[in-house]
Amino acid sequence: MNGGDLLIKLLQNHGIEYIFCSPGSEWAPVWENLAQRFGNGDDRIKYINCRDETLAVSTALGYAKYSKKLSALLFHANVGPLHGAMAIRAALMFHAPMMIISSYTAEYGDYQGNKKWETHWLSHLSDVGGPGALVKPYVKWSNTVTSEKTLIDSISRGCQIAQTSPCGPVLVAVPKELMAEVLDVKDLPSAVNVQVESKAVYNDLTALARQLVESKQPVILTEYAGENLGAVDKLVELAELLSIPVFESVKPIFANFPRNHPLHQGNNAAQMLDQADTILVVGATTPWFPVSEYPKNDAKVIVVDEDQLKLQLPYHGYRSDYSIAGNIEQSLSQLVNAVRDCKQNTAQPTSIYAERLDRYKARHDQMAEEARTEAEAEKSLKPISPKWFQYLANRMLPGNAISIVETITHSQSLYTYMTESKRFYRCSDGGLGCGLGIAIGAKIADSDSPVIYYVGDGSFNYGPILAGFGLCQEYQLSIMTIILNNRGYAAMRAGHRGLFPKGWAVTHDSYLGVDITPQPDYVKIAEAFNAYAEKIEDPDSIDPILIKALHQLTDGKSVLLNVITR
Repeated sequence: MNGGDLLIKLLQNHGIEYIFCSPGSEWAPVWENLAQRFGNGDDRIKYINCRDETLAVSTALGYAKYSKKLSALLFHANVGPLHGAMAIRAALMFHAPMMIISSYTAEYGDYQGNKKWETHWLSHLSDVGGPGALVKPYVKWSNTVTSEKTLIDSISRGCQIAQTSPCGPVLVAVPKELMAEVLDVKDLPSAVNVQVESKAVYNDLTALARQLVESKQPVILTEYAGENLGAVDKLVELAELLSIPVFESVKPIFANFPRNHPLHQGNNAAQMLDQADTILVVGATTPWFPVSEYPKNDAKVIVVDEDQLKLQLPYHGYRSDYSIAGNIEQSLSQLVNAVRDCKQNTAQPTSIYAERLDRYKARHDQMAEEARTEAEAEKSLKPISPKWFQYLANRMLPGNAISIVETITHSQSLYTYMTESKRFYRCSDGGLGCGLGIAIGAKIADSDSPVIYYVGDGSFNYGPILAGFGLCQEYQLSIMTIILNNRGYAAMRAGHRGLFPKGWAVTHDSYLGVDITPQPDYVKIAEAFNAYAEKIEDPDSIDPILIKALHQLTDGKSVLLNVITR
């Protein structure tokens, strides 16, 4: 076999089902192997041609989050990791397991007679330290392959590290010369145990459970517990045991708690935190800000998280009096059992919990009614109110949809009105431009579920849109893209107004770095890739266009809706 054959065997040996690739000419040995496999009806490893490195990484990210499986990426030497670096950073932040394999040259083109067409390896595709040095801050681990033995060992080791909690991307640099070389490999070693899940660790849950049971004003805060639906169920069970109000952070990453549950209290916890005597933080990087703001009044802080240290951050600094380190679902399961036992063994009157539930249900219902009233008050506005659009969309779009959100200024409307969505993923913090790929990856992982991609027009312009729509067309993947289009970068405008309220830009209504003009015809861009596309300007047209768009999506066609909003 050659190096390409060996690499495919290794990936298959470690259970990898998908290779995401932005093509580089040096991967011909891998393509030859896959082409022969496909020709013989063997599709155990599938190849996704992504046309762009950012798209490749973000698609692998979305696939990893919704399949809970490791994927592989093939990159062109050096420029591939550089182009994909932002998305690799997002994969590290969001704990997505992936094996990134970048080519490099061990001989700098100075072989086989120094052919003219090899000069670019020395002049353009060789960096000191190789591919791993280019993205070192954004991978959990990297290694450089020098032989078939180190290729075997590095793939095995990398797969293990990528899937060890907290998960993340690893990079292996493989010389292009090895890919074409004929190798004498007899037997491959069996795959090592590559899924290493952190177990919940806390020596004495009794004291922690007692703190919660005896607390007068407990509060739960969460940001990403909802990555695992099992953790959501356990969080609901815990909250209901003691009637504890649950707040999501200002920018929740997942749907962490059912938003139509009476104990869900929104994402503005400031008032409750001022009064809290116990704060339970379940999966959160920034439960509040600034860091020093809480706790107050000698409140105790309990932290449940798999990634306690947040090593990718230069500063964290959140205080914790108790912590359970490990898998969040397992931790919550143990905590629920401890609280249940403690509750049975104390004389705490049950009327306390009933009164709490009534109080928080009334607050929840009031918030829901205020949100409905605000949306209906703006139902006739032009441009369309994002509150009204999302209020209608929430009622019409399927509740089993995977909602990928890459918005900035429209985020609060989405959080407030997206009450039916059980699978929600906010991806904007990793760097704008990854959302379409993440949506595509989610669709690959779960082909039976509708995928809705919400994006601001500013964020849409950052992404590899042509490559993404092309990928959907090539592989017949149906995604609904909803552009919430306020015709510019509203966050930049807010920056002008916030820092210089009486400055030139505000007083003369003349801003830099704000407007997207002239407006591209997003509908035509989508139609060029055989997608169904509509522009929505009239609020009265929202319902009929959404109905038609859903029919198109059900029929297997990608959809783009350009919604002109305020």
